[in-house]
Amino acid sequence: MKNNKPITICVTGGKGGTGKTLCAVNIAVMLKNEGNKVLLIDGDVENPNTYLLLSGELENKTEVPFFKPKFLEEKCSKCGLCAENCAPHALLHIKDSYPIPMLNLCSGCQLCYKICPEDAIIPDSKTIGWTYSTEINGLSLFLGELKPSEARSAAVVEALLSELDNIIENDPKKYDIIVLDTAPGAHCDVELLLDKADLIIPVTEPTRFGKLDLIRIIELIELLKKDYKVIVNRSSLLGYRDQFLKELKESNIKILGDIPLDNDIVISYCQGKPLMDKNNDFNKNGGGFVAFTNIFINLKKWIDMKETMQG
Repeated sequence: MKNNKPITICVTGGKGGTGKTLCAVNIAVMLKNEGNKVLLIDGDVENPNTYLLLSGELENKTEVPFFKPKFLEEKCSKCGLCAENCAPHALLHIKDSYPIPMLNLCSGCQLCYKICPEDAIIPDSKTIGWTYSTEINGLSLFLGELKPSEARSAAVVEALLSELDNIIENDPKKYDIIVLDTAPGAHCDVELLLDKADLIIPVTEPTRFGKLDLIRIIELIELLKKDYKVIVNRSSLLGYRDQFLKELKESNIKILGDIPLDNDIVISYCQGKPLMDKNNDFNKNGGGFVAFTNIFINLKKWIDMKETMQG
C-alpha cells in the first residue's frame, strides 16, 4: 500500500446511526496495524466522535474563521449596491439607510466587500468552529467541530481539507492512507469529502430506510464518478441479511462485506476500544472480529487493484 501519494478512503452513509464511524475507526486501525502511516479525518463536524471511539483527547485546537462584512458608516453612501447583489439576501437595505447585515444568512462570498464603490465595507471575521489534531496509539487524527448555533458546516470541512492539501503538497509521503469519515446525508460538506476520495465505502443497515438512504448516497457518488463498495452493518438484524444482500446484488451494488450484531462490538463501542486494534484482546473468533477481518481482506484487494490501475 505504498505510493507516491496517499490513497484516500471515504466512509459515508445516507442516514445516521448505521455504524459509519465505527467502520471508519476500525478500518483506520486495521490499516495502522499493518504498519501503514494512517490519517483519520473526522468530517462529521456537527457530531464528531471518532476520538471517543479511540479513547483519545482533543488537542491543538485551532479556530476556523469565517468572513463577515464590517461597515464603515462614515464612508457609506447608502447606495444599496451591496444589498442588491447579495445572492443569499444577507443584507437588508432600506432607502436612505445604512445596510443591515443578517450574518446567519451570509455565505462568506465577500462580494459586498469587493463591489462597494465607497470602500465602506472591510473584511472582518467570526469563529464558526474549530479543528483539532492529535495522535492516538500510532494513529493520526484530524477533527472538525462546528460551533453551536452556526450553520456553515461546509466551511469547517473545507478547513480540514485545506490542512490535508497542505500536507500532501509539502510532504506527500507523510501518510500512506487517508481515511475520511463524513456526516450522514448527501449535502455539500459530505460531497466535499466524497470528492477527495479514491475509494468510497457507504455503510448501511438491512432496513427499508437503510436501503432508501443508501440509494440516495450512491446517486451522489455516481454523479461524482467515484468507485464504491458497501458495508452492511447489523446484517443479522431480524433475520433479513440474505434477502437484503440479494436485493443489493440484484441492484448491481457491490458489497465489501457485512457485519452481524455482535456483543464484542457493543463492548468496544462503549469502552472506546476499537475492536480491531491489535493491542485489544477481543474474541478473534467472534462474529464482529471475523466480519471486519474479511472486510479488510476485501479492502486490501480493492486498494491493490486501484493502485495497479493508477500505476
